[in-house]
Amino acid sequence: MGLRFCTWRRLPLFVVLGLGSACGVQLKPETLVDKLRVLSIVAEPPEVKPGESAQLSALLLDPSSARTTVIWVGCEPDATGNNYTACNDTSGLLQPTSFTTFPEGVRILGIGNNASYASGVNLFDGVPEGDSTRFNGVVGPVLAVVIGEEIDPTSTNEELAELFARIERQEVKSVFALSRITVSEREPPNLNPRFEGLDVDGVALPKNAVLQVQPGQEVALHVHAAPGETYTLQLPTGREERTEPIVGAWYSTNGRFSQERFDVITGSDTFFLAPGSAEVPEDPVPQRRFGTLWLVLRDGRGGQAHTAVRFFTCDETLPEPKALTLTPPTAEGAPVSIKGMNLSSALDAVVGGIALVRGSYSTAQDAFLGDLPPELPPGTYPVTLRTKRCTSIETGLTLTIP
Repeated sequence: MGLRFCTWRRLPLFVVLGLGSACGVQLKPETLVDKLRVLSIVAEPPEVKPGESAQLSALLLDPSSARTTVIWVGCEPDATGNNYTACNDTSGLLQPTSFTTFPEGVRILGIGNNASYASGVNLFDGVPEGDSTRFNGVVGPVLAVVIGEEIDPTSTNEELAELFARIERQEVKSVFALSRITVSEREPPNLNPRFEGLDVDGVALPKNAVLQVQPGQEVALHVHAAPGETYTLQLPTGREERTEPIVGAWYSTNGRFSQERFDVITGSDTFFLAPGSAEVPEDPVPQRRFGTLWLVLRDGRGGQAHTAVRFFTCDETLPEPKALTLTPPTAEGAPVSIKGMNLSSALDAVVGGIALVRGSYSTAQDAFLGDLPPELPPGTYPVTLRTKRCTSIETGLTLTIP
C-alpha cells in the first residue's frame, strides 16, 4: 500500500514538524516549481582533458513565462593547490560584482541558453607526471546566473558590471546555480547518467506518453537508469575502485512526492500524490489539468541528466474518444493522422509500445496528429489510444512502417 501523505509516522520528520495538528495546512513542498528555478546544469561531457570543451545547458523553469537570460561564468581549475584563482572560494561567485572586473581565472563563458567550457591546455604543466591530481582531476566551477529579463549578448563589461550591481541590490529577479566540471587525464572519463524508463504502479509508462492520474490518486514511480559507473581513484595507499551512486530528485508543477531524493539503483519507489486530494486541499486540480514532472539524475561526480514527464489529471465527464481511420505519413516529416469521434479527449496514440512524438489533437484538422517515433523498426503495429478519462482503448487500427 502506498504512502498516505497525512500519516505522520511515515513522513520525514521535517515534514511532520511543519504539518501541525490533525495534518492541518500542509507546507508548500520544495519539489514544487512555482517560481524561477534552475533544477539542473548538464555538462556534456562532465569530465574532460585540459583544453577539451564541454557543452553546458540548464534545465531552467519559470512558471511566469517571463523572458530570461542565462549568463555563464567559468573558472580555471587550481591544479597546483596554491589557491591562485579567484574561484577557490566559490561563495565569492554569489556576489557577482566581485567578478565583473574579470580577475585571473574568471571569465564569461557566454550569454544565452547554452555555453562552452574548456580549461587551459597547459593546466597540468606545473604538476609532476604521475601525480594523483592529474589522474583524479580538479574541479572547474561553473556558475549560471539567470536574469529575469533579456540581456544583449554583445553587452560590454561595463554594462555587465551595472547589471550585476542591480542583481546584488535585488532590483532584478535572478537565480544562481553552481555546478562543476572535472578536468583530468583519467581514462575512461566520467559520463552523464542515463535515464532508461519509468514504471507507474509497476507498469511501464510508454515512451513519450503522458502520465494519467485520477484526482488525488497516489501512484508509485519507479525509475530505471543505467547502473552507476565503476571508476578508479588514486589514493596515497594506492588505486581504489569505486562505484558511483545515482541519486534522483523529483520536481513538479503541482502535486507532491513522498521523498525529495532517492537512490535510483537501490532505493524505494517514490509515491506521487496527484492534485485534487481531499487530504491536501492546498493542491486543487488545476483548471487546465495538464502538469509536468521533472526528474534530475546525479552521479556524485558532476554528471547530471534530466527528463520531463507530462501528466494529466483525468476528467471522467469527458466523452470517450473513438478512432475510425488512420493515415500514415504522406511525406517525410509529415505526421500520422487519426480521425474519428471525440478525439480531443485523447492524450496519446501508442504504436508498438511507444507513443507518437508530440501527439495532440488538431482542431483545424479535427484529427489526432503525431510524429512517428524514430526508433520504431519496420513492421505492422496495433494502435492504442490513451485518454483524458484515464482509459486505454484498443482501436483495431494498425500502422505499417515499411
